[in-house]
Amino acid sequence: MTDSMRNDAAGYGIAARGLHWLSAFCVAMAWLLGQLVDAFGRAWEPTVVFSHVSFGLTVAGLLALRLGWRFADPPPPAEPSRFDPWAARAATAGHWLLYALLLAIPVSGIALTFARGEALPVFGLFEIASPWVRDRAFSRSVKEVHETIANILLIVAMLHAAAALAHHYILRDRTLVRMLPRAE
Repeated sequence: MTDSMRNDAAGYGIAARGLHWLSAFCVAMAWLLGQLVDAFGRAWEPTVVFSHVSFGLTVAGLLALRLGWRFADPPPPAEPSRFDPWAARAATAGHWLLYALLLAIPVSGIALTFARGEALPVFGLFEIASPWVRDRAFSRSVKEVHETIANILLIVAMLHAAAALAHHYILRDRTLVRMLPRAE
């Protein structure tokens, strides 16, 4: 079996799988850096924050690519389940919830940067000046929202992974396998 760029009945193509796993990696790195920024100490804080922001912006860019690819190359049909139609509806809702969270986190992170009155560094190439004056109270509120959404995303992503594992080990269908690299 050759591995196609596009999705087919057997599973997701290279593009969809690559965007999925790269997104997962970037989310994990951004979340970890956000959690551990204080552990690196003051000297490393600018580098850690820059990396956190860069991973967050990458998540936003990958989301745009993923959604574009999803509309251009629809996903393969869902594996039949004894829990259908509710399982299919839950899976669809779960995916769109993940997409919404993947959008909300970078948007709230950008808002946080601007609420602090800071410029947004875009991969070290250029900066976007804050359109707002620094507002400490507002930035604290936005930070709370940003952190809460990030933690919710992590929980939903873990549920997503648990569901994939349940499909593989309990329901014994191909749901998980369709998103893994294909054997030649």
